[in-house]
Amino acid sequence: MTKFKKLSIAKRLFAMALAATMAFSFSTVQLFAAGEEGTDVPSEITTTATTEETATTTTATTEDTSAATTTTEAAATTTTEAATTTTPAAEPKPVGTLITEGSYEYKVTSTNTVALMGFAGNAEETYVKVKNRITYDGVTYDVTRIDTKAFMKESSITKVLIRKNVTDIGRRAFFQCTNLKTVNIKTGAKVIRKCAFKGCKALRVVNIKSGVLEDVKSNAFKNTNTNLVINVATKNIKKMMKATVPSYVIVNKAFDAPSTSTSTTN
Repeated sequence: MTKFKKLSIAKRLFAMALAATMAFSFSTVQLFAAGEEGTDVPSEITTTATTEETATTTTATTEDTSAATTTTEAAATTTTEAATTTTPAAEPKPVGTLITEGSYEYKVTSTNTVALMGFAGNAEETYVKVKNRITYDGVTYDVTRIDTKAFMKESSITKVLIRKNVTDIGRRAFFQCTNLKTVNIKTGAKVIRKCAFKGCKALRVVNIKSGVLEDVKSNAFKNTNTNLVINVATKNIKKMMKATVPSYVIVNKAFDAPSTSTSTTN
């Protein structure tokens, strides 16, 4: 090989080496610049970071939703349990049921009324105060009647108060209550039945404030004290009483007829 050819080959090899060196240096500079400016971060790295953040957010959201669902279910369960344990409304006793309240016995006559039957068991009282209403097992009943023979021959009784819800004083209700002295009948009484106070030898005063009294049956006040005075609310009632009571009974118009707004405490 001639000296000239050798020199030519050497130049070519040098040129190739120089080109390779420059190409390598340029690639290194680009990579370094991209790292400094943060604009050409490899897509694999960015995608991985975003996926991890999304997964974390999704997990947190799922956990929050699960907690909210659990809370809602717990609240619904509590509400359902509360509704289940609500005390049902009290039911009236069947008609004819006997019930005891205090010293007295009553009989259910409708869904909201009772009749006073007399003392309960061996109970005794000197002053019988007939109530307007009673409450038994959560149900309130109006006391509208004193039943037949309710207090017959009860010698302990000296005084009676019959309040305004009572419209009917039954047959022989106080028959031969020999120590009974005073009876006060409030504004609701409509009928005093046969022999209701017959044989009450000590009875001296009966006050009837009812303006709606419609009937006093025969012998209602027979064989009572010869000094008995009955005070009534209207002239019509006075006239009716005079026609039915013994001749020795004094009947006076002593009260004004009550208004329809009379207090429920009467």
